[in-house]
Amino acid sequence: MLTNIETGSSTKSEVLVGELVTKKEVFGHFVGGIGQNLIFTLWSSYMMMFYTDVFGLSPVFVGGLFLFARIWDAINDPMMGIIADKTNTKWGRFRPWLLFTPIPIGICLILNFTVPNLTGIAAMVYASITYVLMSMAFTAVDIPYWSLPAAMTTDPTKRTKIYAYARLGTSLASVAASILIIPLVRLYGGENLAKGFFGTAVTFAIIGGVLYLTSFSLVREHVAAESDKFEFKKALKAFSQNKPLLITMIASLITNSALLIKMNLQIYYVQYNLNNLDLMPTFAFAALPGIIIGTIIAPKLCQKFGKKYTLMGSNIFLLIVGIVFYFVGDSNINLILFLTGLQTLQMGCSMVVLSAMTADTIEYAEWKTGQRNEGLIMSTQTFITKIGIAITGAISAGILSAANYIPNGVQTQSTLSAFHLVVTILPGIIGIFACIPLIFYDLTEEKHEQIVKEIEDRKMNNITSL
Repeated sequence: MLTNIETGSSTKSEVLVGELVTKKEVFGHFVGGIGQNLIFTLWSSYMMMFYTDVFGLSPVFVGGLFLFARIWDAINDPMMGIIADKTNTKWGRFRPWLLFTPIPIGICLILNFTVPNLTGIAAMVYASITYVLMSMAFTAVDIPYWSLPAAMTTDPTKRTKIYAYARLGTSLASVAASILIIPLVRLYGGENLAKGFFGTAVTFAIIGGVLYLTSFSLVREHVAAESDKFEFKKALKAFSQNKPLLITMIASLITNSALLIKMNLQIYYVQYNLNNLDLMPTFAFAALPGIIIGTIIAPKLCQKFGKKYTLMGSNIFLLIVGIVFYFVGDSNINLILFLTGLQTLQMGCSMVVLSAMTADTIEYAEWKTGQRNEGLIMSTQTFITKIGIAITGAISAGILSAANYIPNGVQTQSTLSAFHLVVTILPGIIGIFACIPLIFYDLTEEKHEQIVKEIEDRKMNNITSL
């Protein structure tokens, strides 16, 4: 049954859901992404250094804690997706999480960047509890946030645009946070890093919370579940028998891994191949235009070529840029920065396309089972991202070992060649492998449109029979 989500009342008339989304709602979702990634960038990028250099924990313990948290995510992410799907409020299923989670996230973020008067096992217990709680709190808003576009519209073109703006917002927030964090730490604490990080965490918690609440006030859910009853068996079927989703997950894991390895090891390339670690902020700036352009052109490319071929084309483009980059060498810094920007263009484009492809499989699942599972299906994105981070982290460590890297020492030519290979041609080679599963992806735009029409006809027949 279709319902008016704000009132919970049934309705026998419906406007096409694709036409209901306003610019204000799209902007609201964009704003939420900014708040989300301001918090996430601080938490994900600086916890290792904070734990080891400020908190005083051993790197071995911190590595084990991070590994445990990622294992727990494998359970927690799908579980949160199911919880979100089962949520039933006057505000909808996913939107209320933008209202209820800002305070818990803010508190957990601040606790993560607090140095208590504890030592030994007590300090490790404190760090473990607060870190896992922060991971769970962030998941509680991250999955509903990325599920929202599927509940805002079934129009694939408009949904792709919503994801494009969201990815643009998260990318801008990441760059802004990267620029602001250290100056804020110095502002609040000077040489006292504990005090500086605490003040920065409080600032980001407040700003992020305000942006989450702003997003809640602006967005609306227009697509109601076909059935108000959540069935666990149908949810599992929506996942396990969803061929387009499984293919998208594989392609997403490979595509994300392509540039994650480069990002993990780029600091070594800048420090040893370019002999100038101070260039790292410049590389961050160089990446921004590519990400912005990629997110902007992605919807237009999807309209013209389809999502499948847009993603395949972006990975082929990454390989071509990598080949050019490889033969350019390490001497022309400006050209290196330009080519780095071209590589991140693929990143911006693929992030939008993969989000849109994942969302399209929601209607496919509803068509198969009669039950929308936005939360469970969109949780696969965060799950795949975290799996990718874990895998590429291990691969990156393996590359350093195989290349005979010497910490803070003089590197051999073979080591420098390995770093050059990683930041130039390796991402494109990995990206090409993502094209293999996409060959079997058959959820075309035309098929999706037909599926949406059949679902709408089924809903209208249900209303007529009441």
